[in-house]
Amino acid sequence: MPDESVIEAVRASCARLPAGSTRLAERFYENLFAMAPDVRAMFPDDLRPQHKRMATALLEVVQHLDSPDDVAGYLQDLGAQHHRELQVKPEHYPFVGRSLVRAVSEISPTWTSSMSSAWVLVYEWITANMLAGAERAAEQANPRRRAPGAPQPSPGVAPPGAPSHGNPQAPAYGNQQAPAYGNQQAPAPSGAPAHGNPQTPAPRHAYDVPGRDRAYRPSP
Repeated sequence: MPDESVIEAVRASCARLPAGSTRLAERFYENLFAMAPDVRAMFPDDLRPQHKRMATALLEVVQHLDSPDDVAGYLQDLGAQHHRELQVKPEHYPFVGRSLVRAVSEISPTWTSSMSSAWVLVYEWITANMLAGAERAAEQANPRRRAPGAPQPSPGVAPPGAPSHGNPQAPAYGNQQAPAYGNQQAPAPSGAPAHGNPQTPAPRHAYDVPGRDRAYRPSP
């Protein structure tokens, strides 16, 4: 978990962003689709609702980084949902991180080079939790996927069954009703397996994890 100085630097970069502004999310998606055009198909044509939800969720998570256990549980559920619903791959995460840091630097009136380093550390922690959730979801879908003696997850990603970043009571990663990152109704690529449980009811919207009563949970 990033230390207090890192958290404060990240918060400072967002301190003067207008409340309710979606400019951060707009720049994030513009950067992401420029860096990784293939992910555009995961999202609906009209991104305006997604802009608001993403901006709200991100700023709420930033404000509650000093409650890492709660935030980690949310991120693990989110990573599991991304894996099940959209087949998000580990190689997508670096593009997301670079797009996010660039977006904040472009619109933050208080941006400094030290904030860039702080955001990288925070995003690495976010990624580790989301990948841990995705790993657990993959193993729940295919319990025999990891044979005895198979390589363990890369450093920074909690192995299945291990506490995630000091959270011994973190809820199970595979929340079947956790939110999808983008368009929950995006069709599967040709030849790809169906995403998740076809009978699982669609969540209300991205970033809202049903069943989690957390202070940082975005409003509907």
